[in-house]
Amino acid sequence: MIRAMIISVGGTTEPITKSITEYRPEFVSFFASQDTCDKISEIKRELQEAKLSIKNEVTLADDVNDLYHCFGKAEEAVKRALSKGYNSEEVVVDYTGGTKNMSVALSLSSITHGFSFSYVGGTERTKGGVGIVISGKEKVCESVNPWDFLAIDDRKKISIFFNASQFKAAKELADEALEKSTKYKTVFKKLGFLIDGYYNWDLFRHGDAKGKFERARIEELLETDDERIRLFAKATLQLKPQLELLSQQQRQPDRLFVLDIFSNAERRFNEGKTDDAIVRLYRVVEMLAQERLLDKHGIDTSNVPEEKIPRQARDEFISKYKDKKDGKIKISQNAAFGLLDALGDELGKEFNKRLPQFRQIQSQRNNSYLVHGFACAGENTYQKFREFILDLSIFKAQDVIVFPRLNI
Repeated sequence: MIRAMIISVGGTTEPITKSITEYRPEFVSFFASQDTCDKISEIKRELQEAKLSIKNEVTLADDVNDLYHCFGKAEEAVKRALSKGYNSEEVVVDYTGGTKNMSVALSLSSITHGFSFSYVGGTERTKGGVGIVISGKEKVCESVNPWDFLAIDDRKKISIFFNASQFKAAKELADEALEKSTKYKTVFKKLGFLIDGYYNWDLFRHGDAKGKFERARIEELLETDDERIRLFAKATLQLKPQLELLSQQQRQPDRLFVLDIFSNAERRFNEGKTDDAIVRLYRVVEMLAQERLLDKHGIDTSNVPEEKIPRQARDEFISKYKDKKDGKIKISQNAAFGLLDALGDELGKEFNKRLPQFRQIQSQRNNSYLVHGFACAGENTYQKFREFILDLSIFKAQDVIVFPRLNI
């Protein structure tokens, strides 16, 4: 439903009267010049004869030959409509009347708001069809929203934020695009759900992320006419099974969680948040030991049964790690790898072989602002830590979950 119009006024009233009669708004923001402002009273009189009443405000351009001046005045005319609280889909811009500078200025000042545009042509013109429209032969051309095909910068910003893992900012821009768009409103709504899904996934809220993906109806996005959206939807669909598994997993050490945290660390590093990334890699190492003990040896690091500790190491583990309050043996990360080594597990042997390297990395990590110290970890520390984990040969770099890039 059209409730407001922004109209540039020229030397003839018929096209404007035709346009207003067609859309029947309740409010009109007229953009006129000093030479055409008197036409507004004629337009209102013609509308009254057609039994149509409107509220209106007028913005006057003093110099129609100055495009910069006209643009500023056109912005005023746009603000008059916006100040009334109308949504973008309730506003039509008619740029038929006025000088060329006025029409261009009105178009430029309106295009970012997501308004529909309209133009009054005609079925017959003077001068053998190349002159002005003959009175009574006016025709309102179907309105379009130029934002749908010109919003290149807006789309790029969404992509830039998403690819930089700034998912919340990307979602906010997608919501703005939803408000401005006409043709792609449904697409931007679904895209917003996908971005929100990745935002929740990045926060390890796997169940919420799965719900957002389902609301996006990815299969329907595969049918859109925008190839770039289709490619993003297809890549998301390929990741969806992993997300579903993550959402179904019990909250205990698991290889899929290891890959997910490693992936999260990679995103933090690419953001330039090196300390955050290193903290996540430290958790990866801890979970590798926890997962191996639980999966292959049935041992929970928060409650290690005495009988499952090899005899040669049992007394040491009991004395060091048995909690005096509840009597449970609770072991740290390094102790977990030590237990794996005592059990003859290859992961424990490999870790202990590289223990000096790990202690060096651990020392740099402990000096971080996020742990115990006041230092900032360097990118080189992250790279060394990353290589250390991959050299344990539990998983390969290509196994890691990678979020797709968005290029719309």
